[in-house]
Amino acid sequence: MSDYLTTDELALFLRVKPRKVYDLVSKNQVPYSKVMGKLLFSKKDITNWISGEKEQVIFKQNLPDVLLGSHDPLLEWAVKQSKSGIAMSFDGSMDGLNRFRANQGMASGLHIYDNHFNEWNVSIVKKSLDKNHFVLMEWAKRDRGLIFKDDGRSKKSCINDFLGKRMVTRQNGSGSENYLKFFLKNKNLDFSDFTSTEIAFTENDAVMLILTGQADLTLGLASEAEKYSLQFIPIVTERFDLVINRKSWFEKPFQKLINFCKTQEFSDMASKLRGYNIKNLGKIYFNS
Repeated sequence: MSDYLTTDELALFLRVKPRKVYDLVSKNQVPYSKVMGKLLFSKKDITNWISGEKEQVIFKQNLPDVLLGSHDPLLEWAVKQSKSGIAMSFDGSMDGLNRFRANQGMASGLHIYDNHFNEWNVSIVKKSLDKNHFVLMEWAKRDRGLIFKDDGRSKKSCINDFLGKRMVTRQNGSGSENYLKFFLKNKNLDFSDFTSTEIAFTENDAVMLILTGQADLTLGLASEAEKYSLQFIPIVTERFDLVINRKSWFEKPFQKLINFCKTQEFSDMASKLRGYNIKNLGKIYFNS
């Protein structure tokens, strides 16, 4: 164990009280390992930490098995069916990235379009997660468009046919809201041209507002429109990715999910979802 320091030894080395070391650990401000309930500190990692080197170990060695970020119906189903033990907390793409950066989860889903680079997700993760150890992996490509209920009175073919109508509002920082702003701007429109509704936090929530007559329009997934026999006007094929902590990638929960995605059961479900393409599931677009 000569390559490791105990809490008391590290406190002596840093000339602080052991209580300060525990405080650093609780805030993930010092690299550490936990073995049989005992804190150990690698001399090499501590030296790198003190010298300020960029390539340090991930401070929090055991991230919670929680999937953050944007909601995807196929992903939610796969997590449950795989019995991976991964918990889910979907609050939008940007919220997920912020929580991932704070080590609150092992992975996060996102679909953020950058019109400056004409790309999905890569530029935002480079900007937001520059100090995290992660990979950016494709989950699926999904058709997104205008979802509405046929009123039988007039044929609708574009966004202008819904001016003044009740359009579903999505939470700030969500991928759907991000793309909707870009789409409306290209059409010389904005949210003020529509009547807002209550905020929907998932794809299903947004569609249910249409189905129950509480809204007239949402920018949603083709698969959700088909599920509830609603009308759909295609707008864009987006790429939904996962950012995954590099250490968590190799641990049992995520590997159980990935292995399930190789089964016929998963392929059969994906093939039933309109507008889904999982041909490149697992493709890596960025490795920090």
